[in-house]
Amino acid sequence: MKKEKSESILETAGRMFARYGLNKTSIDEIARLARVAKATIYNYFGSKDRVYLEVLKKEVDELIGKISRSVIRERLTEKKLAAYVKARFLYMSQVLNIMNLEWEGFEKKPPEARIIRNDLFEREVQLISSILNEGMENGLFHLNDALLAARAICHAFRGFDQEGLFQENTEKIDNYLDELIRIIFSGLRVRTKISSQF
Repeated sequence: MKKEKSESILETAGRMFARYGLNKTSIDEIARLARVAKATIYNYFGSKDRVYLEVLKKEVDELIGKISRSVIRERLTEKKLAAYVKARFLYMSQVLNIMNLEWEGFEKKPPEARIIRNDLFEREVQLISSILNEGMENGLFHLNDALLAARAICHAFRGFDQEGLFQENTEKIDNYLDELIRIIFSGLRVRTKISSQF
């Protein structure tokens, strides 16, 4: 029963934070819409900031879970990387409070919000790094440092988040992602028979 109430509070609070922001959302309103006493929220979480942080953690866990399941469904390494890219952009648009961190910044948020966002980044790095390492083991990728490459890819994706690319139409996003996947796999250089110094 406690878990169900807690989930209901987080679900309600998540919708409200996404719509109105942390500052304009009140515990009274969360309690009313979640159909619980205000004291229940304080008993479970202690403060509005703590509710907000738990909403962020929940979104991170759900996002990583969905992306991971998309990747696991694929057998081929190159398909896993493509699945990661497509799933990330599909599901990132659903974690509105994480996206609001990108757009609004961290200034008026609890300091722990940045830690949660950085945790998401590191979990993504680990997921991509495992795909790249698998590709190196299978002779598909040639990388000097899979972890460094994974971090670079994650930083590039974070740039997409900050630019609000999710507001574009689906066809445009698919074109961007297809091109990004092509660049990751093929690079930018023209392949010639004559070897170059680079």
